[in-house]
Amino acid sequence: MTIQKPLPTPADIGRYYDQMGPFLATLLGDNIHVGYWSGPEDQSSGTEAQERLTDMMIQRSRIGAGQRLLDIGCGTGRPAVRLAQATGCSVTGISVSAMQVEQANARAQKEGLSDQVRFQVADAMELPFPEASFDAVWAFESLLHMPDRAHVLRNAFRVLRPGGILVLTDVTEQHVLTDEERTLVYSGLMLTSLLRFQEYSPVVEAAGFSVEEALDITPNTRRAMVGTDKLISKEQEGISAAYGTDFQAMTFELWPKIAAIFTDKLGYLLLAAVKPA
Repeated sequence: MTIQKPLPTPADIGRYYDQMGPFLATLLGDNIHVGYWSGPEDQSSGTEAQERLTDMMIQRSRIGAGQRLLDIGCGTGRPAVRLAQATGCSVTGISVSAMQVEQANARAQKEGLSDQVRFQVADAMELPFPEASFDAVWAFESLLHMPDRAHVLRNAFRVLRPGGILVLTDVTEQHVLTDEERTLVYSGLMLTSLLRFQEYSPVVEAAGFSVEEALDITPNTRRAMVGTDKLISKEQEGISAAYGTDFQAMTFELWPKIAAIFTDKLGYLLLAAVKPA
C-alpha cells in the first residue's frame, strides 16, 4: 500500500540520512537495522541482536572468497564489513547519502579492508553496474525507501549472475495503519511504501527470482524499538546540541508514538531468493 502524497525522491532520502546520522547512531549504534532475539528469554543486547541478524543474512547469501556482493543501502558499512571479515568476499556498498558513504569507507579503511570493501554514492533505481557483475545482492531495510520497489528488484536481478542470491530484510505492514499512523510513520522514517508479508514473495518473483525462503520474524524483532523513547530522554542534551531545541522537543513528543506503531502494528520479513541459472 502506497501513501497518497508525493513520494520522497532518492535525493530526499540522501538528505534525510545525511541529517539524521547522529540521531540514528544514538538509537541504533553502528548497525542501522533492527536486531533478532531468539525468544523471550534471550538477554542479548541490541548490538548483539543486530549482529545476529547480520549473521543470518550472511548465511543466506552463500558467498565466499573471490566472490562479489552488492549491498543496496549500505548505511555506515558495519554489516558489509562483518560480511567481508566472515567470508572473504568483496563488497560494493551503495547509498544515496554522501555522509554514510564517507563514514562507511572510513570504517573499511580502519578495519584494513579498503581493497576488499568499497562504498560509493549511487541510486538503486539506476544501478551503475554491468549485467551479471555480482554473485549476491543484499538489502537491509532499504527497499522501503525506494520510489519503486519492483524496479529496484529488477535492477538487482540484472546485475546478478545466473544462480546468484538475493537476500533482503524489510518492514511489513502487519496490521492496517490508520491514516494518522501512516502519515506519522512514513514521514518520520522517510518511507515510500510498506507491503503485507503475503504480498512480498509475489513481487520478488515478478522480478524474475525464485523465492527460496520467506520468514516472518516479527516476534523476534519486536524489541528493536522498545526503550528508545527512554534513550532519547537520556540523550536529549546531546540531541539538542546536534539539532537544536526545536528538533529535540519535536522528537521527544513524536518518537514514542512512532516506536509504538512500529512495535504494535508493523512486522518484519527476511527473504532469500535466487536468479535462475
